[in-house]
Amino acid sequence: MAKKRGSRAGQPKPLVPSAMKSLKRARHVTSEFHRIQRELDVVAGVSKDGTPSARARADKQQLERQLDSLGGRQAYQEASVLTTARHRTCKWVFSVLTKLGMRPKKNQSPLRVLEIGAVNTQLLSVPWLDVRAIDIKSQHPRIEQVDFFDVPPKGDKDVVVCAMVLNCVESAVKRGRMLADARRHLKPGGYFFLMLPRRCVEHSPFCTVPVLESLMELLGMRVVEKKTSPKVFFACFEKVRKDPTAEDRAEVVKRFPDPPRALRRKNGAEALTDGFAVAVAAADAAAR
Repeated sequence: MAKKRGSRAGQPKPLVPSAMKSLKRARHVTSEFHRIQRELDVVAGVSKDGTPSARARADKQQLERQLDSLGGRQAYQEASVLTTARHRTCKWVFSVLTKLGMRPKKNQSPLRVLEIGAVNTQLLSVPWLDVRAIDIKSQHPRIEQVDFFDVPPKGDKDVVVCAMVLNCVESAVKRGRMLADARRHLKPGGYFFLMLPRRCVEHSPFCTVPVLESLMELLGMRVVEKKTSPKVFFACFEKVRKDPTAEDRAEVVKRFPDPPRALRRKNGAEALTDGFAVAVAAADAAAR
């Protein structure tokens, strides 16, 4: 008899035991990891002509030492196993796919899914999803340990899920590449699910929700669903069936340069304390 992929009482399948057991410790690690990443973004943004100053280099080294003392990305991944068990972004993926009529009927093939930066088996445990779950530091034998940027896009996925991952990518231009590549993994009409901390689109001098939506449109994806929770911004984008035009590709490089430019705002009283930004290189915009 085949083993059931689902989990009892709707609970996700347990992960390989983690060295981190305390939820309080896990929250501290994730909070500090994101703080360090934000400050690294700020340090990267103050360089001129791509050459950091001596002060910027010293600040970067100090932040990297803080990251090492925290336990690095391995500690962050272990902490995420605990924290994501209580904040299940996959539930929103299920509900939106059902609302969009994408849930396969009986005898239909499961949807082909790429999950970027998977830290649990919640999507892998769904029988109507055929999931390739990847992460740069896998925490489970069913999650393939591989860098997303080493996976060639084939345009064969119905769904790509990127939950709380884009904000952890180390540079604005690599974030732009991740978004452009996510589209290339999708079939025409496929869906891209993006989850970010709200601060990335509410407290950054470089990004807002409308700016993010305009970026995605220029890359060839339109928003179909979105919502916010107290801490997370959720968005689902559809890959449009027509490739971006040459004008679109030129415009996205112009509007989202590397290094990023701060937005012009009418009100200067906002607490713009987050360094989240996305830039798009010409080579990434041009690739189909």
